Amino acid sequence: MWQDFGGQLWHTLGSYVWRVAAALIILVIGIWLARVIKNAVHRVLVSKKVDPTLVGFTDSAIHVVLYGLVGIEVLHKLGVESSTLVAAVGAAGFAIGFALRGHLGNVAAGLLIILFRPFRIGEQIEGGGAAGTVEKIQLLDTEIRTADNLTVIVPNSKLMADKIVNYSHRDTRRLEVLVGVSYKADLKKVRDVLRSIIEKDDLILKEPPPNVTIKELADKSVKIEAAVWVRSRDYLKAKVQMNEKIKECFDSEEIPFP
Repeated sequence: MWQDFGGQLWHTLGSYVWRVAAALIILVIGIWLARVIKNAVHRVLVSKKVDPTLVGFTDSAIHVVLYGLVGIEVLHKLGVESSTLVAAVGAAGFAIGFALRGHLGNVAAGLLIILFRPFRIGEQIEGGGAAGTVEKIQLLDTEIRTADNLTVIVPNSKLMADKIVNYSHRDTRRLEVLVGVSYKADLKKVRDVLRSIIEKDDLILKEPPPNVTIKELADKSVKIEAAVWVRSRDYLKAKVQMNEKIKECFDSEEIPFP
């Protein structure tokens, strides 16, 4: 009797060890194969010059789907019946979906971002309480790199629920520089100096034509606005460069500030 029990126990243990070994093999090969497929799809999309926004989102979706399939196959190999597994996955999916319903909203918002393209990877945006360059768009969130090189992770649902300002959507932007000068200043001279600065600045576009106007008569100064058009990518550089030249030229021309 003990020999029969021992033989049956040994057989059961051997069968269980084999299942565990097979499951581990499937896990290792499955993860490797999932990475190969993901990288292959990534290379194909890049070679076809697909929008980087769609490439990143597809990478994220493939990662979730393939790893999920590997997990299901591993559980099946361990002896979990298909019907039981389907019921468990369904119940777990319902429970997880209820608990993480906010995250499902992020997935839906991510799909809307891909569909309607309010912004793309590499563009400068402001939204969801963050401002900077879009680095990644994933299933749940969007990664933004700020001007001081910080990484901000913003949930997709928060982005889509907020006002989004896309600074890179159009090729050109209007740059407005407001200068305050003393009431004693010669306004004609001020305009001439500003127009000279604008004409010599290679970052400022000729069309649409620049405009120099008196913006406001403040209590202690006359506010003069120089409105010019620049390429969107040159906006910050042009603003800094123009402010520096105004200060230099006004000092050399002895134009009094308030």
